[in-house]
Amino acid sequence: MVFNKKYICFFTGLYLLLITFNGYALAIDFDSRDSRIDLPVLSTPNNATSPSMAADNDGHVYVTWSDNRGGSYGIYTNTYFPNTGWNFRAIPITAGFPRPRDAQEGDATTPQICADNSGHVYVSWVDDRAVKAGTGKLDIYFRYSKDYGTTWYPEFTDKRIDTDNPAIGKSENLRMSCDDKGNVYFVWEDDRTKAGRPEVFFRSLIVKFNKPSDFIEYYQTPDVRINTGIDAGLFSATSPAISSDNNNNVYISWNDSRNKPEDKIYKGIYFNVSHNNGNSWKPSATRIDTAGVAGFLTYSAPVMSSDSYGDVYIAWTDNAGRPLLGELYSPDGTPDVYFNYSNNFGETWGKEDQRIEMPNYGDHQSVPFDVAIGSNDEGVVLIAWADDRFGDKSYNIFTNHSESFGHKFLDNDSNIRIDTGITEAGLAKAGSPMVKVDAHGTVFISWIDNRSGTSDLFFNFSAEKGKQYSWQESDYWIDYPIPPGESVQPKMSIDNAGHFYIVWMDTRSALAKDNYNIYFLGGFFDIQTLQIEGQRLGKACFIATAAYGSPFESHVALLRSFRDRYLITNNTGKAFVELYYHFSPAAADYILKHVYLKPVVRLALLPAVGLAAFFVYTSLVQKVLVLMVFLHIAGFIIRNKKQEVRSKKLEVRSKK
Repeated sequence: MVFNKKYICFFTGLYLLLITFNGYALAIDFDSRDSRIDLPVLSTPNNATSPSMAADNDGHVYVTWSDNRGGSYGIYTNTYFPNTGWNFRAIPITAGFPRPRDAQEGDATTPQICADNSGHVYVSWVDDRAVKAGTGKLDIYFRYSKDYGTTWYPEFTDKRIDTDNPAIGKSENLRMSCDDKGNVYFVWEDDRTKAGRPEVFFRSLIVKFNKPSDFIEYYQTPDVRINTGIDAGLFSATSPAISSDNNNNVYISWNDSRNKPEDKIYKGIYFNVSHNNGNSWKPSATRIDTAGVAGFLTYSAPVMSSDSYGDVYIAWTDNAGRPLLGELYSPDGTPDVYFNYSNNFGETWGKEDQRIEMPNYGDHQSVPFDVAIGSNDEGVVLIAWADDRFGDKSYNIFTNHSESFGHKFLDNDSNIRIDTGITEAGLAKAGSPMVKVDAHGTVFISWIDNRSGTSDLFFNFSAEKGKQYSWQESDYWIDYPIPPGESVQPKMSIDNAGHFYIVWMDTRSALAKDNYNIYFLGGFFDIQTLQIEGQRLGKACFIATAAYGSPFESHVALLRSFRDRYLITNNTGKAFVELYYHFSPAAADYILKHVYLKPVVRLALLPAVGLAAFFVYTSLVQKVLVLMVFLHIAGFIIRNKKQEVRSKKLEVRSKK
């Protein structure tokens, strides 16, 4: 029996070795580390702020920012090329002209950037050259590139967008959108009608890329006021958001203070739409929130997303309260997250908005802020925000998602917390989430968190439309921590090939106090390896995913690989997999709701994981050798057993 025990110990060690050292490559791959892109690195201090980013589907990434390296703040850009990387020298694109003779060059700030898939890049910004010349106030300027950001037009001059001559209004809080046809749309706040009472103005153009020369054609001159349905100058309209598609539709929402009770007009979140590139708008803007009208109401800036088929989604916070989801949702005077949608190109909206975040914990009334939204063409809508529901002046990132074009949100009873790098709730101070959803339903979120004592950048993702079990059990800290610095104002972009890009301001390399530089990190989500017979990852191993906490956990990946290579390649295995798919989702949901079961299920899965490891991570020769060892052990045990039986029989006979 000693020989038998040796073989058993040997095989047990091999079994455990296969479980422990299964070389699993993550489905998500970050760049080796982040990189500074406000290049070249200078020996004198420069302050680079307000980054904006766009990307195309060919791997080009475009970043713009405001930079004072030339004295006054100017607009700089850099482009990432798939084969060569970032340009070694950022390109200044503000010409500073036209401006009055002998006038000081203006400060150009808060740039916006967008791009199409043909190398056309568009940048706009706010400029105070008229302020410094004593001839006006802040204005909006624009330039474009037709060669991936290498050269910029019009040559030697900037195009002014706002038309309030003689420059009587202050234009700021600029937002921009574009499409693949050369159409570019601008929206901003402008106080030209009443000092200190800004309203929402808009202008659009098309760049005609002709040979030998191209030209800009405006859709309207002068620019137009969008907050229609009320006389100009009476009430402020602020914080515009813009979205557009390739079918000439332009959507704008904003926070409006209008209040004429005699006409049943009240403050709230308003919306307007154009179906012809901004040539015409609804004569009366639509209020899309359904808050009450009494009391002191406050609204956050709206965030908006749209798709190619006329679905428009808007989220915001307000303190009106709604009694629609039970007693815990009754009016309480503190902000809550709300949402409304249109499925017909903004023509009509839901009769009632939806509250998105769940009830409070105990007596603590949470205060949500920094709402973000993302969507795709397949009806996936995800809303993220920060709130302090755990108290103790801590803030976490939560999400709620819809898979039905905004008709129903699935996480109302238990919002999903995604800043999972801190296991104990209440220790984080997170904010500024950014959300992107790709065509396959993969959701990417980045945010700022000072859990380490400085503001750092964190990241999480879901391969399954934002479902609870599909987020990673531990988030990613993605800005390089040495030397430490303050990372703020993240921006994110994605393409439908699995690439995601994040840019932000960082103090780690600044040569002067309170100065920033621009940093970038890219990554790749390997969608192709996660395609399973037309199904997305997460539908493959329900119970294992629930037990291990992530569809990318190494044991889950191992079981998935075993299924693909050995089970679904034969009729018996296929029948087993289909039976598993039928019964396992209910079990997985039960495990998710009873967290204490996870260790028990993991232990129960060890034999299956070990068997999978044996088949997946051994070569044919190794399998044959192990089989021979098995057969040898089995033969030895059988022979020993037979010998014991013979000995007992002989012993019995001898006693007779």
